[in-house]
Amino acid sequence: MRPLILRRRLASLLPPRLSVKLAAALGALVLVMTSVTSFVSYHYFAHILTQENLKKDAQVLRQNAQQLESSVQELMIITRNLLADPQLQQFCHTEDPNYFQREEAAELLTRYLSVQDLLHSALILREDQVLWNLYPLDQTFDALKTSPDEIRPAGFTEAFQVHSGVDSFWLAAYHTPISDLAHPQQKIGELWVLLDLRQLESRIATWNLPQQEMTLMQGQTVLIPSPSGINEQRLDAVNTLSSTAVQPVQSGYYLTSPVEGTPYTLLSYRPHAALRGRASFLIVFFILFSLLIFLLFLLILSRIVKQFTAPLTTLTDGLNQFASGDLTTQIDIHSHDELEVLGDTFNTMVVRIHQLLDQAVEDEKIRKKLKFDMMISKIHPHFIYNTLNSVIVMARRGGNQEVVDMVRALILILQDGMAVHEDLLMDTIARERSVIEAYVTIQNYRYKQKFSVVYDIEPGLEEQLIAKNILQPLVENAIFHGIIPKDGPGQLTLSIHRRQDQLHVEVRDDGVGLRPELAALIEQGAEALSAHRQAEKNSVHSIALVNVCERLEFLYGHPIHLKVQSELGKGTAFLFDLPLVTKGGSTS
Repeated sequence: MRPLILRRRLASLLPPRLSVKLAAALGALVLVMTSVTSFVSYHYFAHILTQENLKKDAQVLRQNAQQLESSVQELMIITRNLLADPQLQQFCHTEDPNYFQREEAAELLTRYLSVQDLLHSALILREDQVLWNLYPLDQTFDALKTSPDEIRPAGFTEAFQVHSGVDSFWLAAYHTPISDLAHPQQKIGELWVLLDLRQLESRIATWNLPQQEMTLMQGQTVLIPSPSGINEQRLDAVNTLSSTAVQPVQSGYYLTSPVEGTPYTLLSYRPHAALRGRASFLIVFFILFSLLIFLLFLLILSRIVKQFTAPLTTLTDGLNQFASGDLTTQIDIHSHDELEVLGDTFNTMVVRIHQLLDQAVEDEKIRKKLKFDMMISKIHPHFIYNTLNSVIVMARRGGNQEVVDMVRALILILQDGMAVHEDLLMDTIARERSVIEAYVTIQNYRYKQKFSVVYDIEPGLEEQLIAKNILQPLVENAIFHGIIPKDGPGQLTLSIHRRQDQLHVEVRDDGVGLRPELAALIEQGAEALSAHRQAEKNSVHSIALVNVCERLEFLYGHPIHLKVQSELGKGTAFLFDLPLVTKGGSTS
């Protein structure tokens, strides 16, 4: 008992922790939800920003490719003008040009090519002769000779390397057939314009940015590499470059932009780290955003939790006060929700417990009084019991068997009143029947042939416990107030049967019956009978019934409804149901 009191006192000293736990749980929930929301939002916006950065980089790459396309367009214009030049037409019609004619043609080519710094040189292929404007008699490009019947489509060819002494460099070639102006279907030669990729590399170098380097590709061949080589590091993992502007790979993206009218492509590699690096400011933004939202929610939640737990604190204080022994504790909660109902229920519970404790005290007083009355009733019959034993001895000597039987029955009744059992308030149905039989034996000697008793007890119920001395007063009442006043003999029936989990008891007689108003008073219970008995001082008829009703209510813990069936001149029956009680004392 002391540890329990100590725990209660300690609990009353400690501050309530529910508000802290609730605030911590909700705060953790808000923190997790805010973090998850920020994490998802960050990745969503980072993805959008990455895609936007990819679009911008692809746009820059495309703009640079368009600059190359502009150079190509200028080259084509130069080429068309050169093809229509009369001097070139005359040179191509000359079957065997001399040295001076070749020099003039070379100067013509140089004059046209000088307008663009990307142009390296030009060639005229005429039957089995090759004219190179830089070195008209050089045979470097003899490999380009073709038969007169072979027709190559105009356009760019794949880049090729040219060796000049110890030096070698890449050239990009654009060729177109030279047609006779008078006869357009007649091919009189081929014109080759060569672009110096070294000059193109210098131009592309001016386009490179620290975060975006460019590479010029011809198919899978690198013509102009990126300065740091980053674009070429993962080309082996790419089988073919896609024609789409953005091609995802394992660690980033390849951006490509074809140079229209050429077999060349500008390429740039964008790793994930570089793209996400641009979105790094989002991390700071969402961290600050999450902290701000968390603090805002924490401020709101603190107010909500305080408002929610205030009634619980009031209820806890009331419980601690009640546990300390204050049975008049009442709490006041006006939250207009379940907590207010809980507070009202607590107040009702305190009042009810106080009433039950008072009732328990009163019941204990009645119980002690009943036991005291039973003890007092056992003091006086001792000398009667000894005296009656002496009467039996004397009756046997005189041969008077009726006296012996009657005294034995009286002794049985007295023994039942003086016996000390395991429970003085309950006894078996079999023992109660034996007491009734002894009582009936005595009354039969007094009122010979006046009444008979029938016992209708269901087999198997003999050892069932029943309230002690409940049946005998009812039998006595039926004999003296029902059958004795009747003209002629009567019959009394004691019936006990099981009905579900209860004992159904009936004491029925065929005597004179009861007045309806008296039967109604009996059914109202002990209080109504007591008031009637006090009003009518000479009413002995209700004394036993009042005692029966009070004992039944005390022993079984709740009022037992005593039902009365009576009709004047035909008899009376008392009926009631009792809970099944085992020998251990438990009620089923």
